[in-house]
Amino acid sequence: MRSGLSISSRRRLLALALLAVVPTLASCSNAVGSASVHDVAWVTTGASVTQPGQTVTPVDLGTHRVGTGVHVGSLPSALAYTPGDTGLLVVAQGNDTLSEIDPVSHEIVHRAGVGVEPDAVAVAPGGRGGRGIALVANLDSNSVTPVDLGTWHTGKPIPVGTEPVGITVFVSSSGAATAFVANFGSDSVTPIDVATMQPGPAIAIGPEPQVIAVAANEVVVGTFGNRTLTPINPTTHAPGAPVPIPLNPTGIAVAPSGNTLYVCGGAGVLSVSTLGLVAGVPVSLPGVAQGIALSTDGSTAWVTQQTGSIVPVHLASGTVGTPIRLGGHPSSIAIGPG
Repeated sequence: MRSGLSISSRRRLLALALLAVVPTLASCSNAVGSASVHDVAWVTTGASVTQPGQTVTPVDLGTHRVGTGVHVGSLPSALAYTPGDTGLLVVAQGNDTLSEIDPVSHEIVHRAGVGVEPDAVAVAPGGRGGRGIALVANLDSNSVTPVDLGTWHTGKPIPVGTEPVGITVFVSSSGAATAFVANFGSDSVTPIDVATMQPGPAIAIGPEPQVIAVAANEVVVGTFGNRTLTPINPTTHAPGAPVPIPLNPTGIAVAPSGNTLYVCGGAGVLSVSTLGLVAGVPVSLPGVAQGIALSTDGSTAWVTQQTGSIVPVHLASGTVGTPIRLGGHPSSIAIGPG
């Protein structure tokens, strides 16, 4: 899950973040719980003009305990778990790196260089030993860098559209995988055949595609510029009709059933049925939303707030719970072991 900062804002942040010192490979801290906790929110914090930030902070969602941040590099911008949730991937825009955090020890166990200003990451099947392939979207080099998670060797960058800011992976019933890349600057989505690492023809979409996810056997793209969601057939790559929504999307999460999307933007969260992309009534938040992730049981959406907190939204009732204060400017969030 990546942040919802505008392109111009991210570039201002990067200029400051480059002044920061690159951390060493092993970043020691204590786990949030006594052993491994299975409902931990990992949050990138401090990503602002005045506080560029270098950490990912774990939060035990059962106790609301905020753990010690793990130093990963300047401007951590997106998170994704590896297959089996055995590792947490994070990209850092200021250092042009992809790192893996061990959720149990909270140490950085792998790091690789990628393209310029990485802004999103997703995991595709494959890699040595079946450990997966990380696909990193690089905002300023207009490319996607594959990293074999079995060897941590980087592959040849794959050219995509302008300013890629989001990426998701669709796996067909036959096991064939296709990545779909949201290109904010060129109003398009680029499909990539994971088997060959070759891009296909760009799919024209609405202005400023910001978020992208797979749900109910289709790809859904949220466009910031005109407040719409657009479905894409993952087999034919044909886009459907855009559906208006009442907010500018900055984050997207999919229910475990795959039948509902949760979209955040502005100061609200919106539920959307994947059947026809029918939107519900927005839930108001206490501050401006950046990113969103669901608890492991799917009952609660946790939303990062520019005001320095993460806030729970109880999905069955549509009520907002008590925020957890982290400080800085929380942006991306992922929930799983920690």
